[in-house]
Amino acid sequence: MSIKHIAKGTALIGFINVVRILIQLFSVPVLARFLSPVDYGLAAMTMPIILFVMMLADAGLGTSLVRTAKTDATAWHTCFWLSVGLGTVCAFVIILLSPAVGYIFNEPRLTSLTLALAVIIPLQTITLVPGAALQQQGRFGVIASTEIAAICASIGAALVCAIAGLGVWALIWQQVVLYAVRFTFTLTRSTFRPRLIFDLHDAWGHVIFGRNLLGVTLISSASRSLENLAIGKIYGPGPVGIYSMAFQFARLPSMLVTGPLQYVLYPYVAAIREDKAKLTALFLLLTRVLAIGCLPAMGLVAIASEPIFHLLLSKKWAEAAPIFVLIAPAAALQPVTGILGTFLMALGRTDVQMRLALQFAAVWLVGLMLSVWFGIEAVAAAYSGCALLFSFWSMRVILPLLDCSFAVYARVFLWPMTLTASAVLVYRVVSVAAPDREVINVCLAFTLALITSAIALAAQRRDLATALSFSSAVE
Repeated sequence: MSIKHIAKGTALIGFINVVRILIQLFSVPVLARFLSPVDYGLAAMTMPIILFVMMLADAGLGTSLVRTAKTDATAWHTCFWLSVGLGTVCAFVIILLSPAVGYIFNEPRLTSLTLALAVIIPLQTITLVPGAALQQQGRFGVIASTEIAAICASIGAALVCAIAGLGVWALIWQQVVLYAVRFTFTLTRSTFRPRLIFDLHDAWGHVIFGRNLLGVTLISSASRSLENLAIGKIYGPGPVGIYSMAFQFARLPSMLVTGPLQYVLYPYVAAIREDKAKLTALFLLLTRVLAIGCLPAMGLVAIASEPIFHLLLSKKWAEAAPIFVLIAPAAALQPVTGILGTFLMALGRTDVQMRLALQFAAVWLVGLMLSVWFGIEAVAAAYSGCALLFSFWSMRVILPLLDCSFAVYARVFLWPMTLTASAVLVYRVVSVAAPDREVINVCLAFTLALITSAIALAAQRRDLATALSFSSAVE
């Protein structure tokens, strides 16, 4: 597949997240008129349990299969039956433990809600292997249309149930319909058809791969939750809300750009994993493109965060702006370096991923314990420092696996970082801090970000053209 196909696939998968955000902007206010805070609270108490079990049931088998040729039918069919069995067992565990959920939280209604949501676990695990086949074949249009249909159907079901006065069950049916539609579309549109073939020995490598990937997911999820728990314990829910809002903005590039790119990129990288020259060329090309797009955008949003947060969120969220400024250095770098994980997965080195995830969790735990006593600003600064320092360490570990030197990799960032710093200085000189100039300042930041990316693109056009001509040979 060509770079054009990667770009098209990334746009399609990124469009799913845009649609999801737009639908939420429309549906949440409408649902809120028919549902009470108690309804939302009951759903919020139930879903984390289900999502955690689904994370365990996923086991990374589908992701591992993307690296495996369809001719290895035994591995594909064995992993399918492993996924089905694991999902079924997890669903039965949830059913058996559902009374305990109601008892622990002293809320009997949680028992029936948990029972109802147990059905989505096998619905999800049954689609993992057929979905992996779609991803491997690069059928991202099918994947995007399936996801959009599932989102729209689930929101429609929630609205109908809410208007009918079903209360919290509107939110439960929303989840059931989401996974049911995804289940139906994926099974009918995937070329994978399960057969009664099972050989655990043949699939054992995928089990090990999935175990490591599951470990990375669990460790990353736990480490991302540490600061919210610590801030909430010491300072209460208000500062947690401020901190979380700043991080939601910081994660937008990963959600809208890097995340979709990683999903689309993975099967292509897996297909060329034996050709280190092409692998390195593609890696440097994508890093260069991401740096040109993300660094100026994040830098200018950070320097103009005060008017941006005022206009988008209102002045009650003003305290989130300085928090965003403090985490912006890490937030700008992480979407660019995030593709390193995709290349590691394609190389089958999820063991390295898990080791690095454990190391960062340990570093961040120390940083959090030292900083949390000095306020949320100190926590944000500590997070940025830990993330940046650990990024350099992880690059030293990963880059040799790609036959790429640190010096070559660092040069990719030279133009975008230099130009971003210059644009930030221009903004500071030209902008005027006044309430009536907020819209003008935001437009100035947006314009400077576009100009900076354009100049960085022009300055590196020869390097990009060379890398693109080499990488476009990927088939």
